[in-house]
Amino acid sequence: MKLKLSFDLLTLELFYEETKDIVLNSIIEKIYQIGNTDIFLELFSVDQGRYKLVLSVHPQLYRIQITKKEFPYPARPPSFLMLLRKHLEGGRIIQYSLVPQERIVELKIKRFPEEDKKLILELMGKYSNLILLNEANIIIDSIKHVTSEVSRFREILPGVPYIYPPKTQKISLPDIDENKLDEILSKEVSLKDLLLKELTYMNPQLVNDILLENDKEKIKKRILEIKEKIIKKDLTPIVYIHEGEPVAFSLFPLKEYENFERKEFDKVYKAVDYVYSYAFDKTLFEQQQRRLLEIVKENIEKVTEKIREFEEQIKEGEEAEKLRIKGEILLLNKDQIKKGTEKIILPNPYNPEEMVEIELDLSLSAFENAQKYFKKYKKLKRGINILKEQKQKLEEELYYLNSLEFSIENSKSFPELREIEEELEKGGYIKERKEIIYKREKKPELLKFISSDGFEIYVGKNNRQNEIITFQIAKPEDLWLHARGIPGAHVIIKTNNQEVPESTLYEACSLAAYFSKGKYSSYVPVDYTKRKYVTKPKESKPGFVVYKNEKTMFAKPEDALTLLSQKT
Repeated sequence: MKLKLSFDLLTLELFYEETKDIVLNSIIEKIYQIGNTDIFLELFSVDQGRYKLVLSVHPQLYRIQITKKEFPYPARPPSFLMLLRKHLEGGRIIQYSLVPQERIVELKIKRFPEEDKKLILELMGKYSNLILLNEANIIIDSIKHVTSEVSRFREILPGVPYIYPPKTQKISLPDIDENKLDEILSKEVSLKDLLLKELTYMNPQLVNDILLENDKEKIKKRILEIKEKIIKKDLTPIVYIHEGEPVAFSLFPLKEYENFERKEFDKVYKAVDYVYSYAFDKTLFEQQQRRLLEIVKENIEKVTEKIREFEEQIKEGEEAEKLRIKGEILLLNKDQIKKGTEKIILPNPYNPEEMVEIELDLSLSAFENAQKYFKKYKKLKRGINILKEQKQKLEEELYYLNSLEFSIENSKSFPELREIEEELEKGGYIKERKEIIYKREKKPELLKFISSDGFEIYVGKNNRQNEIITFQIAKPEDLWLHARGIPGAHVIIKTNNQEVPESTLYEACSLAAYFSKGKYSSYVPVDYTKRKYVTKPKESKPGFVVYKNEKTMFAKPEDALTLLSQKT
C-alpha cells in the first residue's frame, strides 16, 4: 500500500511546541543536502547531544524533522549547500519560531563576527521552499528560485527583499461555531474541496476519512469531535501499519484504517521521525535502484545490439563454404579448364543437381584459381571462428547483466545495492565518480533458512553473496542448487555429510525458484548437484559457475513462502 502523508498546520504547531527547547541554542556543526529538496543540519546541544534537523521542500515529503538516523549523502555538494555551509556552519540557532496560523518556520543563526542570517522554511506542498536571508531580510539565495513569470505576487531570487506568502483566509477550526459549520456544509459544492479550503487543521487524508460518513449530520458531528480534541489537546500521534510497513500517519483515529496495526507515540516529533524516515529512506532507495537499473539496462541494450551485429556477420561469413566448394570443383576439373577462361558452370560434387557458377582470374591456371579460392575460404573461416568466440563472450556478458538486473530488482536495502554498485564499478560499467557516500552501513546479512527437517539452507541475493555461500560457506559434500538456464540465486543445503530428505530438497528448490527470474512462473526447473562439482572458470564474471553431474527437480516458487515467513 502507498504511504499517505500530509505535514499539515496542526502537525507543524505541535512539532514546534515539542522541539523549541531542543533546537534553540543548538550549534550547526555540519550541513548536508540530499537531492534538490532536503537539507540536513547536523546540530549539537548540551541536552540532546548530536542530532539532525531536516528541512525538506520535497513535493510529497515536505517537512521539518528531528532525527538521529543516518542517510546516504551525495559525494558532490550542490551549490546551494556550499552557500549554506559558507554562511551557517559553526553558527548558533538564536531564534526558532513559527509564523502564527502559517506553515512557515524561521531559524535565526548567529555566527560571530558576521551578521545574523535567517533560514525560512515554507511548507506548502509542491510550492515549499527554503530561503536564506541576510539581516536586512534580503534573499541571499533559495533552494528553489521563483521568477515573476511563475508568481506575480513575489519573486524568490538572490538580491530581492523577502515577502511572506499571502496569509491564509481559512477559519480556525477551534474557533468555529455550529452555525458557521452548518453554513459551510450547506453549500452546493464538493465537500472535500470546501473543507480543505475553508477550515484550518484539515488535510486530504483526514477529510477523506470524515467523508466516509456520507451524511452531513454525521460529518458535522465528526468535525466537532475533532475540534474538541484540538482544544483539549487530546491528540495521539498514530502510525498505521500494514504488513510491517507504515501506510498512514494521523493525529486522530482514522476509520479507514481501524482494522490495521497501529503504533502510537507520546510525541509528534517522534512519530514524524519514524514515518518520514521510512518514507524518505524508501524514496532514496528507489532512486538509487532506478539509477543502477538504468545503467544495467543500457548495457544490456548495447550488448544485445553487438550480438545482433555479430550474428549478421557470421551469417555473411557462412558464404565461406561456397568458396571451399568452388576451389574443390576447380581441382576436380583442372585438366579440362584452360587458362584464360573467364567463367565456368559445373555441377556441385556434393549435390550433382546443383550447378555452380565460378568466376576465374584470366591470368591464373585452374589450379592457381583453386588455391586462390581456398585462401579466401581459410581467411573468412578464421574470421567466423573469431566472431563466434566474441559472440559467445557477449552472450555470457548478457547473461551476467541479466543476473545483475535481477539482483537489483530484488534488493531490499542500501547495503545490498552498494554491493551491486561496487560490482558494476569493478566491471567498468560505472565510470563516473561515486554519487553517494554510504555512512556506517552494515553489511547485508545472508539469507538463512531452516528446513522442515532441520537442515540449514543459504540463499545468495546477488553475485557477491552467491560466491560467498558457494565457495566459502559450502563444503564439497553440501548440495548446490540453481534455477536452470535463468538468472537467480545460488542456494546451498548444508548436509553435514547426511542424506538430504526429499522434503528438504524440494524446499530448497522452491527457494531457488522463488529467488530467480522464474519467480512468477507456475513451475521452475531447478538443477542440483554436490558443491564439489561446481567450479568457477578462470577470469569469468562474478557469480558465474559451471557444474556437472546435476539432477533436476521442478518446484513451485510460491511454495517458498512458508520458509520465507520463518526466516532466521
